[in-house]
Amino acid sequence: MAVETGVVTRPYPFVAPEVPPGFRGRPKIDFNLCIGCGACASVCPPNAITVEEKDGFRRISLFTGRCIFCARCGEVCPEKAIKITEDFELSSDEKIDLYQILELKMVRCEICGRFFATERELKKVKEEIEKKGMEVEKLNLCPECREKVSAGLESLARR
Repeated sequence: MAVETGVVTRPYPFVAPEVPPGFRGRPKIDFNLCIGCGACASVCPPNAITVEEKDGFRRISLFTGRCIFCARCGEVCPEKAIKITEDFELSSDEKIDLYQILELKMVRCEICGRFFATERELKKVKEEIEKKGMEVEKLNLCPECREKVSAGLESLARR
C-alpha cells in the first residue's frame, strides 16, 4: 500500500514546509515605523512584548520565545509597524536571537522636566494636528502639566 501512496514526507529542513493561508508565525517589528506607543505590549497575553523607560529612552522588547503567535500586536499597532510573518522556526544557539529590541529617545516636559513620550510619538501627533489645519499648542508638555496649564493653574505646574 505504501508503494501506491508514494513519498509523503518532505526532506525538511532542506525543503521549506508549506504553510496554509492565514498562518500566524513570528511577529516582526519594522523599526523605521514604530513610534513606541506601547499599544502592542498592552494587548500581548503572554507579555512577550514589554516596554521599559530608563535614562530618557523607551525600550520596546519583543521576546519571541514567549510569543504565542496570536497576532494581537499586529492588529492594534496604529502604525502597522508589526507584521505577522509565516516564520515559525524559533531554534537558535543564542537566546538573544529571540529578541527584537528597539530604543526610542523620549521628550522631557518643558515645565516639570519628566520624560513622557517618544520623539516619534510627538512628531506623529504634530503631523496629525497640522493635517487637520489646527494649531499645535502645548505639545511638549506632559499630560499633567498640560491639564494644569489649560485650567489656568500654570503656577502649580511649575512646582
